[in-house]
Amino acid sequence: MRTGAMTRFLAALAVVAAAALAALPARAAPTLRPAVTVDAAVIRLGDFFTDAGAHAGDVVAPAPPPGASTIFDANWLADAAHEHDIDWQPGSSFDRTTVTRATRAVSGDAVMARLRQEFARTQSLDGAQIQLDNTAFQLLVAKNAPDTIAISDLIFDARSGRFSAMVSAPADDPAAAGQRVTGSLVRLTRLPALSRAVAPGETIGQGDIETIELRAERVAGDIVADSRALIGKTPRRPLQAHQPLRASDVETPLVVHRDDLVTIVLRTPSLQLSTQGKALDDGAMGATIRVANTKSNRVIDATVTGHNLVTVAAPAALAAR
Repeated sequence: MRTGAMTRFLAALAVVAAAALAALPARAAPTLRPAVTVDAAVIRLGDFFTDAGAHAGDVVAPAPPPGASTIFDANWLADAAHEHDIDWQPGSSFDRTTVTRATRAVSGDAVMARLRQEFARTQSLDGAQIQLDNTAFQLLVAKNAPDTIAISDLIFDARSGRFSAMVSAPADDPAAAGQRVTGSLVRLTRLPALSRAVAPGETIGQGDIETIELRAERVAGDIVADSRALIGKTPRRPLQAHQPLRASDVETPLVVHRDDLVTIVLRTPSLQLSTQGKALDDGAMGATIRVANTKSNRVIDATVTGHNLVTVAAPAALAAR
């Protein structure tokens, strides 16, 4: 090919190549992200910049711990971009990126359940409950961390029930930051209580009784522990529901009241006599009270056997018939 023709050919080829290049989409310039949340334990170049190309997966820094953030300033970002061949320069010294670690919270209930497992290795937990001093306690972990909790440095005072421990998650991560928790191992006692308010004069039945739990150290010696001590009784004063009761809070209901007219009954195997009397005392079922015979005015001792009904013992000679 002649020299002139070759020159014209190369010039035409250059024009075609230039046109082809011009037709290709221009590569977008990398853009800095001002804030980003990462799921992994490391930060990659693509977390900082859009359109980071082949270097987007390059690891450039460790991620902050769960629940924390790290701020990377303009100088650090410029150095990282230059080192990894990213065409980016800060527009001003105020350019920066805040990187936050994606996290989730392990609840205080989950921590208490794990502490219970740890306590159960050394003692019985029947009737026991774990309570944390900080009822809003949460353990922050990486979003994708497994649901395991490690317990270490557990200190327990059996006399007071107080404890402290270090907790961390996940359990198999030696780098996981531990947090100290404190609380109490509380022994609970189940006690009968009223399920509704009951007034004097009302009789407590089985349906009026529920069971509550109370810390064992708060149970006084006179607290009623058996519901049978309440059934059939009546309050000495108005009683509220859901509260522990003392033996002195209740009494056997009165079925005879002082100055009431009562029927006095005398019974033997072959004879029954009755007359009218006047109660000189209040009396519950089975109580012995004084009664005045309204005909003879004689005062005798009688046993309350029903509503306004009393029974007297027969004289020995009469009882033998």
